[in-house]
Amino acid sequence: MSDTVRRNFTNFLRTLLMILPVVIPLAEANAADADLYTVRAVPVDATAETAPVARDRAIAEGRRKAFQRLVERVAPLAQARAIKDPTDAELQRMVLGFEVANERSSAVRWLADLTVAFDQAAIRGYLRAAGTPYAETRSLPVLVIPLYVTGGEVVLWKEPNPWRTAWYDLPPQGGLVPFVVPYGDVADIRDLLPEQAVAGDLPALTRIAERYGARDAVVVKATPRSGGATELSVQRLGPSGTDRTLLETVAGGEELDEVKRLAPAVLRAVAMVEEAWKQDNLIRPGFESRVTATVPIDSMKRWLTVREALDRLSIVARYQVILLTRREALVDVWINGEAEQFRVALAQRDLELLPGAGDYILKQRGQPMPESAPASGAIGSGAPYSAAPAYGTEETVIIGPSPSAPPTAPVPGTQ
Repeated sequence: MSDTVRRNFTNFLRTLLMILPVVIPLAEANAADADLYTVRAVPVDATAETAPVARDRAIAEGRRKAFQRLVERVAPLAQARAIKDPTDAELQRMVLGFEVANERSSAVRWLADLTVAFDQAAIRGYLRAAGTPYAETRSLPVLVIPLYVTGGEVVLWKEPNPWRTAWYDLPPQGGLVPFVVPYGDVADIRDLLPEQAVAGDLPALTRIAERYGARDAVVVKATPRSGGATELSVQRLGPSGTDRTLLETVAGGEELDEVKRLAPAVLRAVAMVEEAWKQDNLIRPGFESRVTATVPIDSMKRWLTVREALDRLSIVARYQVILLTRREALVDVWINGEAEQFRVALAQRDLELLPGAGDYILKQRGQPMPESAPASGAIGSGAPYSAAPAYGTEETVIIGPSPSAPPTAPVPGTQ
C-alpha cells in the first residue's frame, strides 16, 4: 500500500471511528417517531358544579381516551382491548403534555379538543408489563386503488365511482399506514386499467404508486349487498405487501346516500390494512434474533444513512460493527423480531436487505449492487467489490473483539 493510500485510508477510518462506538445500545428516545405517540383532536365534554371542575374532569377523560386510541394504534386490536386500564396517577406519569383547541365553556360545562403527547418509554414499559406486543414501524404511504362493483361492471376511473369519492372524505388517521387516494386523471387512466387492478398487475400498480410517492398499492374492491351492506376485498401489493387478500362484509344504512353509506366501509378497510401491518411488524419483548450484514461503503453519506436508520428503527435492539474497511462494514444487528420484519422496516427508509454470499447485504435503494472481486483485488485500489477481508490484514480495522480475545457478552439493549 502506498503512503498516500495508507494516509487517506487512515484519515477515513479515523473519521468513522470518531462517530462509531464499539457496541451501540439504542436510546429509547430515538427508537420511534415521537409523533406516533401524540394523539390529536380528542373531543372532551364534561359538566360539573363549576367550570374549573368540569375542565379538570374533561382533561382526565381526554387523557384516558387518548391512551385508548394510542394503544389501539400500536397494538393488535384484540390485545389492545384486553389491556388493564391504568389509574389516573399512572396516566399522568405517562403524559408529557397536552394542548387545548376549540375551547368552549359555560358556568358548569367545559368542551374542547385535546392533543395529548405521551412518553414513549412509559408507554412501552406499560405494554411490556402487560405482555402486549406492539408495532412502531411506520409504513411508507400506500396508494388506494378503489374498485367498485356496480351493474356487473368493475369501475375504477369511470364516473360515477362513489367508492372513490368516499375515500376522498377519509379524515386524517395518524396511524402506522398513511393512505393516498389517486386523482383519477388522465395519467391514472393511462397507467392502470381496471382489469390490471383486478388481476393484481404488480408492475402497473408499482408504476402508479411511485408516481404518487408511494411504494405499495392497496387494491380495495367494494361490492354493494342487500340491506346497505358492503362486501370488502382488500389486498396490499408491493415490496412491503404480503399479497394476501382480506375479506369482510360491513353493515351500512339504506337511508343514507351512496357515498355516506360507504363511509363505514372505508374506515373498516383502513383498519384492516393497519391491523395486517401491525401483525407483520410486531415487536415482541424477550424474542431476539441476530442478523449479520455487509454494508457497502462508497461514501460517508451512505454510511451515515445506514447508521441513522439503525439508530432509529425500534425493531433494532442494538448493533455492533465487527469490522470496518474503506469499502465495507460488517455489522451484527440484534432485532426484536425476524429478518423479514427487519427487511420491511428498512424498506420504509429506502434501504434494502438482500441475501449475500454469506449473510445479507444492506444497501440503499438504487445503490448499485456490489460486484464480486477476484481474490487478488486490493481494497481501496479501485478493484471491484470484494467480500469482507479476514481479521488482521493491513486493510482491516477491528472494531469488535479480535478472534483471539475471549468472547464478551453483548451489551444488553435498551429496547
